[in-house]
Amino acid sequence: MALRFVLYKRLKILKGPLKQLNKLYFSHISKRVARVEAVLEQHQTILHNDRDNTYLLTRDKQVRLDLVNLKSTEKMFYAQKLNCNFFKESDRGTNFFHTLMSQKNKRNFISTIQCSNGFITTSMDEVGEVLLDFISSLWVPKRILSPLM
Repeated sequence: MALRFVLYKRLKILKGPLKQLNKLYFSHISKRVARVEAVLEQHQTILHNDRDNTYLLTRDKQVRLDLVNLKSTEKMFYAQKLNCNFFKESDRGTNFFHTLMSQKNKRNFISTIQCSNGFITTSMDEVGEVLLDFISSLWVPKRILSPLM
C-alpha cells in the first residue's frame, strides 16, 4: 500500500474520536465559562456570610480552579480558531493576507528619527545613516584592560 493511503486511512480513523474530544472539551466553552463565573460569584456571596466554614472554603478553591482551567481551555480554543482562520485566509493569497503583511510592514517602518544633533529627520537616507551610526557605535571594540600588578 502507498504511504499516502495508509496516512489517509489512519487520519480517517482518528476523525471520529477527535470530533468527540473536541465536543467534550470545547463545545459551548464561552457559555460554560460564564456559568462557572456565575456559580463562583454566587458561592463567594455565600462564603462572605459564613467565612469560617471549611467546606465553603475548599469548595471556593475548587470552583476557582475549575474557572481557571475553563478559561485556559477557552483561550486555547480561540487561539486555535484564530490560527485556523489565518491559515485558511492567508493560504489563498487573498487580500486578507496582503493587508496583514502591509500592516506589519507599516508597523516595522521607521519614518522619522531624532539625529544626534537633536533635529528630527524624515529623509530616508538620513534615517538610514543615523541608524547605521547608532548600531556601529554599539559594536565598537571594547578596550583590552591589562591587569594591575
